[in-house]
Amino acid sequence: MNILTLDVETTHKEKSNGGTTALPYFNNRLVSIGYKFMGLDTEYYCFYHATQEPSKHGFYMVQKALDQADVLIGHNIKFDITWLRECNFKYDGALYDTMVAEYVLASARRWSLGLKAVAEKYGTKKKKDLVDDYMKSGTTFYDIPYNIIEEYGIADVEATEKVAIEQMKAFGSTFEELYDDPTTFAHTASVV
Repeated sequence: MNILTLDVETTHKEKSNGGTTALPYFNNRLVSIGYKFMGLDTEYYCFYHATQEPSKHGFYMVQKALDQADVLIGHNIKFDITWLRECNFKYDGALYDTMVAEYVLASARRWSLGLKAVAEKYGTKKKKDLVDDYMKSGTTFYDIPYNIIEEYGIADVEATEKVAIEQMKAFGSTFEELYDDPTTFAHTASVV
């Protein structure tokens, strides 16, 4: 089974209420995509950045990975899949959302579902501190130095994969069991 963990970074726009939105419907742009098949190294591609040229064959390589994937993992995967579809990538396979899985594991207890907190719970780290000061000042991923974006993005992909693996242990299952015969793991149907 080919299990692919993926994460996108994008620009964001300030909203009139003081918040921000990174959704594609507000003229935001896809900055980068990182992905990793279990057991392999993380791949990282630039699509739109102030100083970094777009990666040659980036679209092709990401689409090729999506074509090979049986399961696509992400933290808040609805955000990533929205961007993929908006940018004309194709993927119609199984999805696994580590944020939703963590909600299921919480069993009505209140704990943070953000990747930073969830990753720390499972003994890994999200390198949020790399971009915190930039984000607080309103700087988008488009203007953050690309080497920082790449390090941050790779760390997100790797943290998300580690979280997914640990969640499967907590559920007492494997991805193969979950996706080959979903009836054997019916109590987490909302995760897929």
